[in-house]
Amino acid sequence: MNLAILGPAGSGKGENTGKLAERYHLKHVVVGDIVKAEIRNKTEVGKIMYEYTSVGRFVPSDIVMQVLASQLKDLGEYDGYIIDTAPINMEQYNKMDVDDLDAVISLEVEDKNILRTRTLNRLICPSCRRVTSVFESPDGVCSHCGAKLEHRYDDNLETVNFRLAQYERETVPVLEAFEKAGKLIRIDSSLSKSEVFDQICNKIDDFFAKKPLKN
Repeated sequence: MNLAILGPAGSGKGENTGKLAERYHLKHVVVGDIVKAEIRNKTEVGKIMYEYTSVGRFVPSDIVMQVLASQLKDLGEYDGYIIDTAPINMEQYNKMDVDDLDAVISLEVEDKNILRTRTLNRLICPSCRRVTSVFESPDGVCSHCGAKLEHRYDDNLETVNFRLAQYERETVPVLEAFEKAGKLIRIDSSLSKSEVFDQICNKIDDFFAKKPLKN
């Protein structure tokens, strides 16, 4: 089972990808973590990446696809993979082996103010990748592993608005392409965390019951 999950900022990609990887025994491939590692290590590629991510822009597709492909080569004991946030534009779509993807999950929230509120108040655990918020974790400590939670450096209103507009302009055409291919699973991500996850699992199980995995 090879999946990708897409959605605008604040739609719940990070949290749900991790839980889906565990439930379906998939390799969890987080494009954002790959980018952050390059930036944190101050590699030459990382310096280029930072010029884009620091203002909320997408990293050039050639760079992203190169590092992503290396992550998908060896699945080891896993029964497939799930990619968090790729392909996010048609350039990535055209450079990626999209035929290898069985399904793409689209997390959708009609009210963009919900996304803004979630993003501006979210906290992320740098250790276990858990995503929470200042409302759920007012003490700033991860309830799962005890690490100190962090705000993303680019979670500000100007950058959030830019990312939302960019998603509509660049990623929605990707969703349309996957829908035409019969691979898109749309999810109402405005609901509670538990309701969203249950909805995703139910739709995945139903999707593959009707469309068995390829050998």
